[in-house]
Amino acid sequence: MMYNQKLVASLKANGKVLREFKDTVYIPFGSEYSFLIKNLNTTRALVNIFIDGDDVIEGGLVLNAGQEVDLERYVKNGNLKAGNKFKFIERTSDVEEHRGVKLEDGLVRIEFQFEKPLQVRPDPFQTSWPLYGAYQGVTDKYTVTTQGTSYSTNINGVMRGVDFTKGESVKAHATSAVNNYCAQHGIGGISETYDGAATMDCSFNDVGITVPGSKSNQSFIQTTMGQMEDKKHSIVLKLLGETPDNKPVLQPVTVKSKPKCDTCGHTNKATAEFCNKCGTSLKIFA
Repeated sequence: MMYNQKLVASLKANGKVLREFKDTVYIPFGSEYSFLIKNLNTTRALVNIFIDGDDVIEGGLVLNAGQEVDLERYVKNGNLKAGNKFKFIERTSDVEEHRGVKLEDGLVRIEFQFEKPLQVRPDPFQTSWPLYGAYQGVTDKYTVTTQGTSYSTNINGVMRGVDFTKGESVKAHATSAVNNYCAQHGIGGISETYDGAATMDCSFNDVGITVPGSKSNQSFIQTTMGQMEDKKHSIVLKLLGETPDNKPVLQPVTVKSKPKCDTCGHTNKATAEFCNKCGTSLKIFA
């Protein structure tokens, strides 16, 4: 699970929490997934989720203090009764030709703000005092949404402290990552330099995108939010459908998955980074 500023977030598939490798999650192409989010703060949180750069919840998701949410679908066009689940597919050449390629493909950004606490009345004889908003009853066990609020989300905002506003930083980062991978794995020769920004080709395709999946009847209600804290926080995850050694992920890598050592065959604990029997670095198994 990813934790940041009193908010916990993780992805689920087949009802199980997926394991993160730093900020990367491995999931088979064709899988449907959901978001498990919990607000550990003492005030409400407004959560906006961007998948492949697109806002998937109109108005945002409101979590009460201590509330846990399993979000499994898009909230579009004001439909609070039903919608499509999140489905991860491969970004094939046909998909690229029709849909195009986005800089944020395969990235999930969870952006959140906390509501300011209600002010305490300073004088018991004062007949009125400012409030930051009116609460509405919550009848759904999952969460509530809010629409028509006075604040907005910058979808070209900050990810892990790097300014991606104009796309140059992410382009440079992608170029460096591809060049490093190609060099380390001897693709085209160890010493040869590849232009990752131009080709993005390392002889394997691990890039996936999220599209509408099957129908979900998860329901929501509307509410209002009061004055929000100025600071926004974010959690970023990358979804991959293939491992770095060019193997397709055949089943989701969950937190309960126990990696098996290639060298001695020993089954290790899910949290182990090296085989506790022979010391071999553990790999991700498809």
